[in-house]
Amino acid sequence: SLTMRYALMLFLLGVVPLLLCLYVPIFTNMDLFSKLAAAKGSDALWSLLVSNASVLLPICVIALLLLLFFFFQAVSVVLYRLNVQRPVSALVRRMKAVAAGDFDCKTSVLYADELGQLKGHFNMMLDGLVEREKIKDTFGRYVSMEIAEKIMKSGKVNLAGEEIQATVLFSDIRGFTPLSEKMPPGDLIRFLNDYFTHITGPITANRGVINKFIGDAVMAVFSPVFGVEDHQAAAVRAALGMEAALKDFNALGRYPEVRFGVGVHSGGLVAGNVGTEARLEYTVLGDTVNV
Repeated sequence: SLTMRYALMLFLLGVVPLLLCLYVPIFTNMDLFSKLAAAKGSDALWSLLVSNASVLLPICVIALLLLLFFFFQAVSVVLYRLNVQRPVSALVRRMKAVAAGDFDCKTSVLYADELGQLKGHFNMMLDGLVEREKIKDTFGRYVSMEIAEKIMKSGKVNLAGEEIQATVLFSDIRGFTPLSEKMPPGDLIRFLNDYFTHITGPITANRGVINKFIGDAVMAVFSPVFGVEDHQAAAVRAALGMEAALKDFNALGRYPEVRFGVGVHSGGLVAGNVGTEARLEYTVLGDTVNV
């Protein structure tokens, strides 16, 4: 940890030199300490101490400095842990929380030192990630999330397109034009939103990509490109699920009874971004789509 590194640095740069300064005079005067140990009586001991004061006094001073340094080192390690290690550890925990998807973990910035600047930049990074997630979520509402992630991961706009194997599903409401003429605009939008909420559930449940809504119609694509290996079976399951979802929608009794048609076709097609560098739409094209 940072605290252990700091303590080791103090020990190597402060304690070790003082220990050496203490060890050298003690080692070179071992005979003196032997005499002190062998002295009998306080008078003889005191006589040896006085006569060798020039040797013993520096040793005592160095020993005292060593003890003082040990004390201040312990205090400085505690202060370092409180003022450096603890804030850094807290920031590491917050970074782990962000990596796990928790963006509600901003940290407080109390000082303008390097740690304060680090915390401030962490908060700025967090704001950027939150904004990015909002953009991604908003982007995913206008195109399928699978398409949004595919475009964002590619890092570039490819106007050439690519040939893929896929199954395309179209569905639209039968007799929608006379039905829409009888509804106020606000009621019509609510009707379509409720309708699409019900019938698109089976599409996403079978890992289909909703490519676009065209008035009362929905277009979806099932392909190994989007992680659906059994795309033909998945499209058929989605169509059958949509039929059951339509029954549930009609059972609500909020709107006139709705009938729809579902078309499914599988084969090769071209998928890519169509438009200009300024405005694009990811779509699929080709005979498979036309049929």
